[in-house]
Amino acid sequence: MGLEAGIWHVSREYAGIAEAGGLKDVVTGLAAAQARLGIPVAVVLPRYGFLDLQALGAETVPLRLRLELPAGYGLSDPVPETVQVLGCRRDGVQIFLLDSERTRLKRAVYTYTAEDERENRYRRRGTGHWDAHHLNLTLQRGALELARSCRAAGWGRPPALFHCHDGHGAFLPALLRRSARYRWRLRRCRALITVHNAGWGYHQEIHDLDFARQLTGLSAGVLRLGLLQGTVDPLLLGPRFAPVNTVSEQYAQEIGSGRLDELTGGLGRAYREAGVRLLGITNGIDPRPYDPRQPEQAGLPFGFDPSRGDWEGKRRCRRHLLARLAQGVPETPERLEFLRPERAAPARLFPPGSALAGLRCYGSIKEGNAPLFTFVGRLTGQKGVDVLAGAVSRLLGRRASLRFLILGQGEAEFEERLLELTRSPAGSGRLCLLLGYSPAAAKLVFAAGDFFLVPSRYEPCGLTDLYAQMMGNLPVVHRVGGLVKVKHGETGYSYQEHSAEALSAAILQAMEEHRRRPERLEAMRRRAFAEVLRSYTWERVLETRYLPLYRKILRSA
Repeated sequence: MGLEAGIWHVSREYAGIAEAGGLKDVVTGLAAAQARLGIPVAVVLPRYGFLDLQALGAETVPLRLRLELPAGYGLSDPVPETVQVLGCRRDGVQIFLLDSERTRLKRAVYTYTAEDERENRYRRRGTGHWDAHHLNLTLQRGALELARSCRAAGWGRPPALFHCHDGHGAFLPALLRRSARYRWRLRRCRALITVHNAGWGYHQEIHDLDFARQLTGLSAGVLRLGLLQGTVDPLLLGPRFAPVNTVSEQYAQEIGSGRLDELTGGLGRAYREAGVRLLGITNGIDPRPYDPRQPEQAGLPFGFDPSRGDWEGKRRCRRHLLARLAQGVPETPERLEFLRPERAAPARLFPPGSALAGLRCYGSIKEGNAPLFTFVGRLTGQKGVDVLAGAVSRLLGRRASLRFLILGQGEAEFEERLLELTRSPAGSGRLCLLLGYSPAAAKLVFAAGDFFLVPSRYEPCGLTDLYAQMMGNLPVVHRVGGLVKVKHGETGYSYQEHSAEALSAAILQAMEEHRRRPERLEAMRRRAFAEVLRSYTWERVLETRYLPLYRKILRSA
């Protein structure tokens, strides 16, 4: 069977449909690039309750799937779960939505919402769904059932390859090979697992062997092949039955060497002991939505051309954004749940329809010639926000010529720490925090900034550095994982030690070059833009890395 039979991506996210993190960008970009090359491609997703089926143009596929899953945790008899299949197309990609009573109750991809908490106080906003494992197996077993009946779904024949993304899809290869229901009927299908984040807490591990047996239908003997730290870990079990890659060469090396064992729960050590070889393929991007030469497509108020050194539109984008930040309407002071009442502070809000709508703005940034350092991302320890806050605090007290703009949301302790800095005298006019997230706001920040900070503790690949490079915003990165693609002194700046002191030193180096050597920065910005288009488009990554890997896997059939 060759690629003409198609590739099915099994994922919990897809851009424009179900969004939570960077996974959506990878699955969407890779699938769309495959479709542009003429490869039949589909994506299998849960039908979450927040999806607008009419807006998606989703139609019912004349097919009902029947799964049996335990009713809850612990030992309980499996109960039938009926899954209806819905279908739509996006950019040449067939989307299959698996619709069940369980999936329909989900108001967010991974966590409970404020509305869920109002209905049930035990379902706290921001915490994971109690039945996340059920949902994962509904997705994986549903994808296999759909493949068994794919003629009825209008696909013709089973796919050549299931591309399974993260722990949410990593049980599928074992099901494909060891479940009596699938191993003969889908005997010519192959699978690939891509690990987007191997951090402990992202594995989707199941803590009880008997419960894992009930959910998957796999024997205890098979499941024991995936035991890691006493749990059944799909990121260890799946690679026993299919090749596995992660999203950059450096991250694969870090995991495989044991350097990240503390952060990954010993996954690299377990791979070595099991003889699993972890491949590394650095992600690409679709550059078109981030190309400032096409401002309407990129969602920018003004265009500019990094390849020619035309930066006037970039300067206008910055003035536009800073003016909008200053024009937000103060809200009535509220008691944010993670702040003590006496520390609560009003934010500035923005009107509906604005690129900043839905965000809360704290602090301010004055116009001027000082470089603007930017950050876009989750406010978490993994993203190095503790180091970021430490560096900003140090530098605000020392350098009056520095300005910082931070966009994101995340853990309460980091949000509060950054809010404290916006209220400090040193932060006045020099630090702004946009609490929340929107893609439109992110693009404005990419376009407005001179330098883009990525201080991650670890980083499987990193895409925001590439988006920033497209818009003349030079990355300043912690040299780990996929961030090694930023070449120090050529396409950005990097530093070795994960500390506020090291980040501060890198920021000061960038600032000095901004002041003393503008011609060097000009050359770096042009080179950084060209590097993305040359090496990091999905077409390039697909043709040079994924297609050879797919063909190698299929030759083993």
